[in-house]
Amino acid sequence: MRYFPTPYPDELLGSVLIRACHHLGLPPASLVKVLEDGSSDLFYLYPSFFQGLSRLTNLSSSDLLLRHTVFPYAAIGLPTKRRALLERELLTATARGNSVRLRAALGLHLEDLSRRRFCKQCRDEECKQIGESYWHRLHALPGVFVCPEHSEPLCVSGISVLPKLSNVNAKLPQEVDGSPVDWGLDAHTLQRLAAVVLESIALPAETWNDVSIEYQRYAMKIGAENRQCRWDVQQCVLDFNRLYGEVFLHKVGLQLTSVGSDAWPARLANGASSSPLLQLRHILLRLFLKF
Repeated sequence: MRYFPTPYPDELLGSVLIRACHHLGLPPASLVKVLEDGSSDLFYLYPSFFQGLSRLTNLSSSDLLLRHTVFPYAAIGLPTKRRALLERELLTATARGNSVRLRAALGLHLEDLSRRRFCKQCRDEECKQIGESYWHRLHALPGVFVCPEHSEPLCVSGISVLPKLSNVNAKLPQEVDGSPVDWGLDAHTLQRLAAVVLESIALPAETWNDVSIEYQRYAMKIGAENRQCRWDVQQCVLDFNRLYGEVFLHKVGLQLTSVGSDAWPARLANGASSSPLLQLRHILLRLFLKF
């Protein structure tokens, strides 16, 4: 094949596939034959077709995984060995084989997290500058509810991220409508939350090997500043709940069922691996303890 679209910065592979369908005039079912790497279906979110995409874009499979999929987010909180295992599985398995793991990471059981999100300002600027818009990886991550570049609330479309690509849903942002969601948090906190997501996906893999030590250090510092000789678990959980509020925690499926040592923020700080939405739990706790 003489032509295949090159991924834009921070573009999801699913978006690249949609643009390929548009540029080549092919339905998704026909594009599968062009990729020729043994996979059976095209998906918006689940990474696959690495061999074919690597061949057509002249980018390595590893670069595609790290720069154009949600893998760096899904790996948040994973020790280096488990992260390496997940990377190998994603590069070699089919999209369906990893759907359960990615659903747990991205909260796709929640309606507002399971639909494609976009920034109107990004969309308008891209259409003006490059003649089309695309789906950004960062906009798809839980915790990123405002555009990191423009600080504008992301619009939630009516298109689910889950089904395989078809003529019905193989659409780019300029082809869909959407409106912002009220997440129940003020704009400043939403901006800081998005910044912590970006920070978290950029941290070295070994950061997560024993992250509870870091959390304990932050908590002890908070206790010292309040002239306490130890971390007051109940007060910390109460403050956590006060920062985010019950509305937001409910919207993202992480509401607290207690305010004691068995509350998920306290258990996570002590080294537990709570799921689902383990990654967003880490992000919310990091933001709370740091700021």
